[in-house]
Amino acid sequence: MNNTGATVHITKLAAAQRQLRAAIRLYFVDEDELAIHTVASAAYRLINDLKAARGMSEAADVRLVSIFYVVRDFRRGILPKHISENSEMMKWVVEMAEKLPITAESKIEDVTAHIDDDAARAFWRKRNEASNFLKHADKDSQGQISFEKIDNFTLLMQAMGAYTDLVKNDLGPEGLVLWFYCSVLHGESESLPEEFRSIGRRLLKFMEATAETSALH
Repeated sequence: MNNTGATVHITKLAAAQRQLRAAIRLYFVDEDELAIHTVASAAYRLINDLKAARGMSEAADVRLVSIFYVVRDFRRGILPKHISENSEMMKWVVEMAEKLPITAESKIEDVTAHIDDDAARAFWRKRNEASNFLKHADKDSQGQISFEKIDNFTLLMQAMGAYTDLVKNDLGPEGLVLWFYCSVLHGESESLPEEFRSIGRRLLKFMEATAETSALH
C-alpha cells in the first residue's frame, strides 16, 4: 500500500514479470489449475505484444526453440531419454537434422526462423483456446473445454522463454526454480551447472519415488 500520496506507475514489462513470477509460485504450491492458467496467460499476452512491438515474432521463436535445441543436442549426443528413447520422436529429429544447418557448435542467436501469417494465427488460436474460454462467456455461455487443454507447465515454460527474449536477466528465484525443475523432469540433471547437480540428483530421486507411490495408488 502506498501511503506517501505519490502516484505509483508500472510498466507493461514489469507487470508481465510480476504476473509470471506469481503464476510460477502458484504452480509450485499446487494452486488451482484454472487460476494459474489465467495469470500465466495474461503475462504471456503482454510479453507477446511487447515482442511484436520490437519486430519479433513469438510464434516463430517458439518454432525455432522447439527445433534448434533438439537438433543441436542430437549433434552433441546429449538428447534426454524422453526423446532418445522415443522412436517416432527420433525419426523426426533425424529428418530435421538432415534439413537444417545446425551443428553441435551452433548458437541460437545465429539462427532465425520465419513463420507465415496463417501459421502464426494457428499457433495463437491453439495457444489461447483455454485462456479465451476462461476470459469470455458472452458468445458461448454454455461452452465447455477439456481439462487436458490446461497445460500450465508448457505455458509457463513458453512464457519464461519469451520473457528472456526481451530481458536477458532472469525471473528471480521463481525463474531459476522453473528452469531447474524442467531440467530434472526431462532427465537432464547431469547437464546442470556443477554446483546444482547434487541437488538435481536428489530432486530426481524424490520425483521418481513420488511417481512410484502414485502408481501404487
